[in-house]
Amino acid sequence: MTHATPDRADPVLALHADAKHYPGGIAALARLIGRSPGVLHNKFSDSMPNYDVTDHEADAMGAAIAEKTGATGYIEAKCAVFGGLFVPLPIGEAGEADLLQAQLEMMSRFGELAREYTESRRDGLITVDEVGALRVAGNRVVRAVYAFLKEVESQVKPVDDVVHPIHVAR
Repeated sequence: MTHATPDRADPVLALHADAKHYPGGIAALARLIGRSPGVLHNKFSDSMPNYDVTDHEADAMGAAIAEKTGATGYIEAKCAVFGGLFVPLPIGEAGEADLLQAQLEMMSRFGELAREYTESRRDGLITVDEVGALRVAGNRVVRAVYAFLKEVESQVKPVDDVVHPIHVAR
């Protein structure tokens, strides 16, 4: 299968681009997934149509790349193929300040989206560029909402761990 396509949402092309920046490059990723560097190079090559990167291999390499370099091109492209959006979420337990910051971020992003929409409607015609700006603002809202929910989730404790205050009898 060829990956020569002008479409930037091709997950294998995105993975290949990210793999070049992985410490040790494609050869290191090949060893990580139990392949020889030559075989993995063939899997990324358009001149070798009999070789394909499997989903399992791509997921393993994408996770390793994201962990070491922070690059998320593969998963972003994979989500885009299905009309979705990759939303990286905060890791760890949130403190009170984190929750407040996440709430303020969410409110701010909603405001930006509303402002973009109002501005784009000003002349009664929404252009392609304005739709693009709305999409960016909307994606930022989505990310802020999911980040807020993740922060709140990190605060959930099992009922047995909750300390109840002593009630004073009147």
